[in-house]
Amino acid sequence: MSKFIKTNIYLGFLILFSVLVLLINLRMNIFSYNNFDFGKFDLGNMSQMLWNTLHGRVLWLTDYFGTNLPRWAMSHVDPILLLFVPIFAIFQHPLTLVVSQLFLVIFSSVLVYLIADLELKSKPAALAMALSYLLYPALGFLTAKTGFHGVSAAIPFFLAAFYVYERLYVKNNVNRKGLVIFWILLILFMTGKEQLPMYVFFYGIFIWLFRQNFRTGLTMMVVGILWFLVAFLVIIPAFAHYRVDGYQKFAESLNLDTTVTRDVENDNYFLSRYEEFGDSYMEVAFNMLTRPKMLVQVFFGGDKLDNLRRTFEPVAYLPLAFPPLLVMAAPDFAINYLTTAGGIGTAEISNHRISMIIPVMFISVIYAIGFLSRKICYGKWKNIHTLYALCALVLGMNIYTTFEYNNPVYLWLTQAVQKRLLGSIAYAKFDEETAKRNDIEIGEVLRLSQLENKDRECAQKIISMIPDNASVSGPDYLGAHLSLRETYAIFPALYQEADYVIVDVFSRKILTILEADITLVRDVVGDVIKNPDYQLATGCGNLFVFKKVGPHDKVTLLPLQEKFTYSEKFNYEIFQSVAVVDYNIPRELTRAMPAKANFVYIKRDNNSLDAYVLFMTFINKKTGEIYQIANLPSFGLLQLQNWQEDVYYLEDIELVLPSYLDPGEYQAFIGMSNVIRTRSIYLGDVKVN
Repeated sequence: MSKFIKTNIYLGFLILFSVLVLLINLRMNIFSYNNFDFGKFDLGNMSQMLWNTLHGRVLWLTDYFGTNLPRWAMSHVDPILLLFVPIFAIFQHPLTLVVSQLFLVIFSSVLVYLIADLELKSKPAALAMALSYLLYPALGFLTAKTGFHGVSAAIPFFLAAFYVYERLYVKNNVNRKGLVIFWILLILFMTGKEQLPMYVFFYGIFIWLFRQNFRTGLTMMVVGILWFLVAFLVIIPAFAHYRVDGYQKFAESLNLDTTVTRDVENDNYFLSRYEEFGDSYMEVAFNMLTRPKMLVQVFFGGDKLDNLRRTFEPVAYLPLAFPPLLVMAAPDFAINYLTTAGGIGTAEISNHRISMIIPVMFISVIYAIGFLSRKICYGKWKNIHTLYALCALVLGMNIYTTFEYNNPVYLWLTQAVQKRLLGSIAYAKFDEETAKRNDIEIGEVLRLSQLENKDRECAQKIISMIPDNASVSGPDYLGAHLSLRETYAIFPALYQEADYVIVDVFSRKILTILEADITLVRDVVGDVIKNPDYQLATGCGNLFVFKKVGPHDKVTLLPLQEKFTYSEKFNYEIFQSVAVVDYNIPRELTRAMPAKANFVYIKRDNNSLDAYVLFMTFINKKTGEIYQIANLPSFGLLQLQNWQEDVYYLEDIELVLPSYLDPGEYQAFIGMSNVIRTRSIYLGDVKVN
């Protein structure tokens, strides 16, 4: 028994430490999910693909433009997702994928330990390498912030394959059974993403030249390059028409100029990231090979040197001492560091695209330490001390950089001590001070809480009201929570077709992709307001839900009108020369029942109103809880930025207070906000039933 404990004490400690890391990551990821930090891209897409697979549509999802299509049409080939279908069938929840990936990636530390023990022949050194892996800053971002990606889930299969072959090699017994296991693991690994077969290609070179196994090495090279070419030159282009046709339909529905977004219509959606090298696979590859000066400038340009430092510094740059293994990560170094498009950040350690670089870095550093400890020093005593010194250096550098680079997992520990992430999550906003005031005068200006740009409590309530079988067009950040359905498009995609349209007045995702102006979303919101088939179901904060009910008794008069003359009853200036000169709000409201409120505004001078939104605030006089809702007509029909001086604007608002509000007396306010600055004026009290 004592021998067993002595033999496995280091591995036991590693498992306990890995469990601790797992528990912290579970807590963080559950919080991120509840906080809507995981959206349609990418966790929502991954969950939707598995849900569709269970319903007979293998790896189908809804793309940026509202098209239901197979995964390959989005220029990714990662069928590794199919491995998770059985567990997803039992636990149908987006976090099932997240938890599965956490187990796979975190407990890959055991594989790092086994590889290190095999090469370094020292369990303390192996433990140091495995702990370094768990402390590696990029791994913390991968497990805590990226949700789920097939390329991340592929990490343990690569490490396991490497360990299996090295164990066969060390024992000088490369047998048939071992090779079968080795190839099964390699095949599973290659399903993780379209570029991963190139890792097998470079690994095959290592097997051939450094393990003197020509047959296996050559087979790996052939399989790797063929799979890579089939993925990029056959599968992705063959399915691209789904995306192109869907985009054409989307662009037509919004009258978009497709010439400015031609990258969407490429055979590979991501090829435009390398457009300075060319417009096709052959042209990009040719220019990369024949223009080395430009290649070096791009690879080391911008902030990429800093990204390289953050990648190599935690392992003390030791992988550079063993290039035969480090070269296996060349595919992702090229993909991440040779982008010429700005603002993508593919090389950052916080990006999931670093996933497969991480295991290669640790295999390389293990073999670099083994190589250096054997070559630099002679004699057993000197060898083992050099080995321990190098392992201690790597562990020390990872401890230092994990805090220097704000590894989120270990940063959480300090935050937890400060009770920033402990206890229940309270999303609701409160203003007890204002609620207690009995001396507020009608028209008085106050600085209340600004209109949320991601109202979490509101979002949770809206999610619960969407039927499971309904098609939805909504914001990206609701896409994970509403992913278990055939169709979830990012608004404004499918805004004329979906069963439910969820409008976020601060929506930006699709604008970034299309390089379009904010007026695109605002114009579409106006179309939804006017659409005779859609009825406002509810609204809160920055979110409005429209349900497709078909033709109904919708008022044809637009809820925002302009007049050049009006008999002013008040002069309550909100902000930036915008004043309320008349208004009518119901003094009694019933939750979930529509009611009308009317406002008449005037803009007294020519102040800029860019990015401002009008909104109403209701504060519960008993609890101080705040409920807010943006004014849709002045957002979607005629935005404040287009208002003219000395013109009266008559806005009719449909109020549908959500059923989750507590009944009671509320203070009512009308306000303006551009997220940075906010002003509101008091309008009186209302009773909510």
